[in-house]
Amino acid sequence: MPFIGSIEDRLTIRELFGAYSYAGAIASPDAWLDCWAEDCRWVSHLFDVSGKPALRAQWDQLWADWKCVAFLNEIGMIEVAGATATVHSTTREIVELKSGALFKLVGRYDDRLVKANGEWRYQRRDYTVLFTEAP
Repeated sequence: MPFIGSIEDRLTIRELFGAYSYAGAIASPDAWLDCWAEDCRWVSHLFDVSGKPALRAQWDQLWADWKCVAFLNEIGMIEVAGATATVHSTTREIVELKSGALFKLVGRYDDRLVKANGEWRYQRRDYTVLFTEAP
C-alpha cells in the first residue's frame, strides 16, 4: 500500500489516529470531537451524521450502553495531497457493555482528512464492518 507525503504529515496523521483511539479509551467526548473538522461526516452501517453537534449526539447514544471501549487501529495507506489526505485503516473494537457483556468488531475505515492551521482532522470517516462477535 502506498504511503505518500512528507514524513511530518504522515507522523501527524498517525498521531491523530492515536488520539482518536485514546479518546475512546478514556471515554472523553471532547477529546474525540477534537479529532474532527468542523464540516465532518461519519458514515457507518448504523448511521450517517454530519457536523460536530450530530457527532456528539451519536457519541452520547453509543455510550448510553457502553461501560468502556478499546479501539485499536492499523493504518494501511496514507496519501497526502497538499492540505488533504486519504487514509485506509483496519480496526479492532472491543466494547464492554454496562450489562457486563462484550461486543467485538473488526472493521475498515476509509477516511478523508483535512489540514487546517497545521492540524490534521477527520473530515469524513466511512466505516465498514468486516465481522462482529456479539454477546
